Amino acid sequence: MILSMEVASGMESFDPIIDERLFLGNLTAAESPRTMARLGITHIVSVCPDLVQAAAPINHLVIPIEDNDESNILQYLTNTCAFIHAAIRSGGKVFLHCVMGISRSATVVCAYLMFARRISAAGAIEFLRKCRPKSRPNYNFTRQLLVFSACEYQVASNKAPYRLWLQRQTFDIANGIRVVDAMRITDGLFLSFNLPSRLEQSSILLDHLGITHIVSINPDQVTSSPNPAALCSSRVHKHFIAPYTSKEALLLSLPLLCKFIETALQSPSSRVILHSMDETRAGLALCAYAMFSLKVGALEALALLQDCVPSFETEPSFLHQIELFASCQHIPTSRHPLVRAWVSGKPRSVVDVGTVSTPPKFTKTHPPLIPSMSVGA
Repeated sequence: MILSMEVASGMESFDPIIDERLFLGNLTAAESPRTMARLGITHIVSVCPDLVQAAAPINHLVIPIEDNDESNILQYLTNTCAFIHAAIRSGGKVFLHCVMGISRSATVVCAYLMFARRISAAGAIEFLRKCRPKSRPNYNFTRQLLVFSACEYQVASNKAPYRLWLQRQTFDIANGIRVVDAMRITDGLFLSFNLPSRLEQSSILLDHLGITHIVSINPDQVTSSPNPAALCSSRVHKHFIAPYTSKEALLLSLPLLCKFIETALQSPSSRVILHSMDETRAGLALCAYAMFSLKVGALEALALLQDCVPSFETEPSFLHQIELFASCQHIPTSRHPLVRAWVSGKPRSVVDVGTVSTPPKFTKTHPPLIPSMSVGA
């Protein structure tokens, strides 16, 4: 792997994040006394078990945590933010690192940005990626950033959002469930990028969430599980096949998909999980449903998605498709001029029907929960 070679070959990697006062980098850079001296580093935060021998008089804080779906980084965020804040306010310079400077230490930097600037997790991740494009906090950590915000940056055992997260984390670990298996969007709608491959685990997850309807978009794991009938026997399952060879297949399926979810959620007891192993496809479907149900524009729908899944990455083609869905008044057809132009490779300009604002709630009957990405009922 190229990323592993970076450390193995001794390549230093770091980027300034805030006014040459806060830096994010890899283990190799942190281990270099010359680099630390050149940057004028006074404080180091190591977000990994790999110990750095910080030369005096550098102040050193160690967070011995692994980069996986089970690690609790939340418990360290409040004190670490205080450590960083005090260092910067006193005129110091802080260097944060894990092994690669991509996930664990990036999460801590995001937490500090949220704390110091009172911005959302999605806003912090977006800002960080502009400074260090390779930053990729894992889904477990991005979910914890939402809990950090819900705790108002003071994580403690007596805070309800933290207690709730701990309970759900314990359940997930005990049953082999990962964060990406089911992320709560509203009280009745969940998003999944990867249902457990084992039928027993999938059944436990869906039963625990009270899922009554499954919407799957290929590629998915529902129809390829050992016994899909057993998994879906007590649930309504709607599977959408949109071949990658057909550029417009998924776009043309979105009206029916949105109507299916809307009809299902008319019952207060219904819970729907939208599932695809292709994150872009799942995200596109969720944005389409937001536009369809809330009558908002493409950019507002994207803001909703990123508010629920802060680490979701978009490309120009993704934004163009949700703008296209909006411009077609949520009813794209193969004969629509904009769709035909897009398929032919000569897209006309599309007009968004909304602007970025504070993400609205999905519905009054199914309000977003905090933390949005939590698993569990």
